[in-house]
Amino acid sequence: MRRRKHEEHENHERWLVSYADFITLLFAFFVVLYATSSQNEEKEKKFEESIKANFKLLGVTGNKDQNLGNPLGQVFDPLDMISKRNVGSGELEDAIERVLQKNMSEAERKTAITGLRHDRSGVRIMLPAANLFPSGSAKLRLPALKALDRIAEILKLSNREIVIEGHTDDQNLVSGAMETNWELASLRATSVVRYLLKYHKIPGSQLSAASYADQRPLAPNDTEENRTKNRRIEIFILNRTAEK
Repeated sequence: MRRRKHEEHENHERWLVSYADFITLLFAFFVVLYATSSQNEEKEKKFEESIKANFKLLGVTGNKDQNLGNPLGQVFDPLDMISKRNVGSGELEDAIERVLQKNMSEAERKTAITGLRHDRSGVRIMLPAANLFPSGSAKLRLPALKALDRIAEILKLSNREIVIEGHTDDQNLVSGAMETNWELASLRATSVVRYLLKYHKIPGSQLSAASYADQRPLAPNDTEENRTKNRRIEIFILNRTAEK
């Protein structure tokens, strides 16, 4: 008699693999929710590093920010990111912020830099004019040079075109050699350019200056607080590299 071949049994337990992966991801999700409920910066940083490492081991990738295109678990050197050519504005801003956090204390950053913002053209580092110059003057204050030195280290790495923009409020100048805010904003911008050229040897082919006076305010010029916001220098780091 011919023996019947044993029928192969279908494996009904394959779903356990997918289920285990799902439970792992669900657990990670709730851990993230719990961790982010506490505002402890040191713990958050350690937790972020731990999550990145573990997700990388699991082979799971996701976007930290879809606009930045920075995959979770991808470790990168922000200094290297700044020097690369094909880097989006969001990634560049993130790298600049990380370098500033590393090289400056929190108190220094809050005093010297009012913010970073990016658009399709590049990244702007905003500096309050009151910290850089005396009122109505285009002469750099000595205490402001430390912050400029820190920022210059980033600019030297970038190899990108850099525009130093001067901005003022809408108040008329009371006295001095300059008649309008256009001259004041222009001379302040060129003072920063000259400092970067002379003391940090940033090539002139990378640098230019622009005056916008009171034409691009961040806030309405209706209070002294808002006028202070509008009196600023913006260091605009463009996406395109400088021609040599």
